[in-house]
Amino acid sequence: MQLNSRLSRDYTGIGTVDFVLSRRARRINITIKDSRSVRVAVPIGVSLQTAEKFFLEHRDWVLKSLHRLKKTEESLQPFFHQNFRTREHTLILMPIDQPDCEYRINSDTIHFFYPSNQSVSEPDIQSKILTALIETWRQEAHRYLPGRVDFLAKQLGLRYNRLFIKNVKSRWGSCSSKNNINLNLQLMRFEDWIIDYIVIHELLHTKIRNHGRKFWNTLEKLVPRTREARQFMKSQRPYSFKSYLK
Repeated sequence: MQLNSRLSRDYTGIGTVDFVLSRRARRINITIKDSRSVRVAVPIGVSLQTAEKFFLEHRDWVLKSLHRLKKTEESLQPFFHQNFRTREHTLILMPIDQPDCEYRINSDTIHFFYPSNQSVSEPDIQSKILTALIETWRQEAHRYLPGRVDFLAKQLGLRYNRLFIKNVKSRWGSCSSKNNINLNLQLMRFEDWIIDYIVIHELLHTKIRNHGRKFWNTLEKLVPRTREARQFMKSQRPYSFKSYLK
């Protein structure tokens, strides 16, 4: 079976692996950017079966690499403290005499209730706080992103089909072959100009499908701070605890 362009497959203990046809690749190559992103570059003329066999032969190396990266990422996970702020809300931590955590999202606050006999620094509590923050960012994203995407699309004369907003493990955005735009709800963590960069990046893919020179030259004309934005985004990862990831 020949690979047409891209194919994603799920593997136990690893997650989703993207097999991508690459005209530049001279041999099969496995790239791991973070603990949730595994890419297999497949040269022209190499079958999917051959690429998958190569991947499975290197499965142990992939697992070790993912484990090492996950440890590093967890060490960079922020500590969610009292008065931590999202775009529109302030986190208020409230100890209470009950065994379970719960939260309430109001117009401008997130009241998070946790057992008074536990510390907010415990990983399980931090994970549940992240659950509340993810839901808050989801609500904020649905209020902000649809209008912004529509405005930028009209301003640039680019047309898209549908917009999907999700909590994605590794990508900040994507554009499907049907011109559907997918955005990570955690974009709400960033300033407006960074969000615009990601949105315009994906909208441009409705016209230019690849990441060739023409794409980047066009994007830099549309977003003068493209290089700065790219550098910034390289240092960012979606916040995630294993117990919460969907």
